[in-house]
Amino acid sequence: MRRSRFVPVVLLVVSLVLAGTGLGLAQQGRLLSALLLNGDFEGGFYVYGSGYVAQYWTPYDYGIGSSPPQFLRSTLYKKDGEASQQIWSDRMSWYAGILQTTLLGSPGGIRIQAGKKYTVHVWTYSIYGGASSAVQNDKILKRVGIHPAGGVDPKSSAVIWTPWHGQDKVWVQINAAAEATGDRLTVFIEAKNESSGGQDQLYIDGVWLEEEGAPTPTRTRTSTPTPTRTPRPTATPPVAVVRSVPVGSWPRGIAVLPYANRFFVANNNDNTVSMLEGFFDWRHTSLPSSGQGPSYLAVDPDECRLYVANTTSSSVTVFNVCANRQVGSIDLGGIQAPEGIAVLTTTNMIYVANSAVGTVAVIPGDTLIVGPRLATGPRPGQIAANPHTNKVYVANRGNLPTTPGTVSVINGNTQNVQKTIDLTAIDPVAEPFGLALNPITNRVYVALASGKLVILDGQTDTIWQSVPAPVSTGFDAVAVNPASNNVFVSSTMVNQVFMYDADAGLWTYRLTVGAGWPRSIAINPLTYQVLVSNSSDNTVSIIRDFGLYHPFRFLLPVIYRS
Repeated sequence: MRRSRFVPVVLLVVSLVLAGTGLGLAQQGRLLSALLLNGDFEGGFYVYGSGYVAQYWTPYDYGIGSSPPQFLRSTLYKKDGEASQQIWSDRMSWYAGILQTTLLGSPGGIRIQAGKKYTVHVWTYSIYGGASSAVQNDKILKRVGIHPAGGVDPKSSAVIWTPWHGQDKVWVQINAAAEATGDRLTVFIEAKNESSGGQDQLYIDGVWLEEEGAPTPTRTRTSTPTPTRTPRPTATPPVAVVRSVPVGSWPRGIAVLPYANRFFVANNNDNTVSMLEGFFDWRHTSLPSSGQGPSYLAVDPDECRLYVANTTSSSVTVFNVCANRQVGSIDLGGIQAPEGIAVLTTTNMIYVANSAVGTVAVIPGDTLIVGPRLATGPRPGQIAANPHTNKVYVANRGNLPTTPGTVSVINGNTQNVQKTIDLTAIDPVAEPFGLALNPITNRVYVALASGKLVILDGQTDTIWQSVPAPVSTGFDAVAVNPASNNVFVSSTMVNQVFMYDADAGLWTYRLTVGAGWPRSIAINPLTYQVLVSNSSDNTVSIIRDFGLYHPFRFLLPVIYRS
């Protein structure tokens, strides 16, 4: 088993660990650790500039100094456990913080509810002028805020802030409370150091959330009064297509590097890959695919790698997307016609669906040498890997009308097909095109060409439910946002994408996108951006899923890695 790896979705394992953190800390309210992730900072950290930020947390900087402060994973000063989040700078003023928006819900049904009161508890420790200097209070000021509707702008007047706390060289617990006005909260933790004393440092640890009141805080030099200002409600933005962005010729597959908010699009006709970065003003960089007919993509965020399946040349191109350079090429041999591709990050294995020969090639990411070729059903296409269960799901389109399509389940530990799921009970001539999964709920979504969305139970690998399309149409691509549990499915007959609210069990939106078929859909659960490829008009449509939506570029890290 590899080291613990970053997964570009909300991790159920981390949620469960955090749900246990602090069970002895609060008895008066219901803990909501499954909605606020990595609050003990014992989980992973991602690269941010020359430092690191805890996963699921987003840094921000008000820019009062000549350059931003450095964010680091610290093992020197921590309240509990092995690590904390550090923000510091040497002889320079700074004003910065971190934020996180709660999830819409947890596997146990816990969720934020409008009208209820919530309290977030945060431990902070500051050092002004270096560890050996004298105690100097009120130099580094700390505070905690809550946006009661899940907004992500720390400058918003709707944020309810605690008073500033200025205690130096002592752990201080700051408790902020607010009444929710929507189904999400955003927690802000920030510090202001307007006059540098040298090596000025802030450490953040032990962040946890509870409903209906707070426990008695640990004794500190000053108490934290509960804010009484009534928050201004902020409307939840609707799911909508916000714009389209031109890319290369005949765009097909899309993948995303979540923590950098970089999307990659395979342009099938001109043998390039488009790299898109931005929010409103999207930057487009074109990379050569180094293969013929690039169709589908997969990203390994831990290794900062992009894998491109080149259908015509039967090869896979490997890029370091933090350095924007090619680092390898894999010849699959013969006429394989690779299409779907996925990475199981826990084992560093790449899975490539060879549609021409009915196999899935397993490739170790360490060697990039083709390993076992696993027989699946005819015409394997889309693949999805679940790092929580180490299972890999493959949609086999079959050979109609004689051989209906199926879903193969690969055991990522033993590298064998452990089950084939028959879909004929739902559709006698089932032809599965799209396939996606939500690792939090352990549900697998299969889009059939006949216009049915089949939902599989990932624990038993059996059919859990079948949902017909809201209109008469066929289905193509499918993707799920694990943070909102919204499922996006594209139509084969009209230029539309349908949104299925998996929590409510309802089709809730029908969105018009650009022209083209087949399509691909990719979602960044950190920014709630959904990108859809429009092959006929050489664009991608950008959909805003409701919830956390970053309109500010400064809230996301810039990645530097050689």
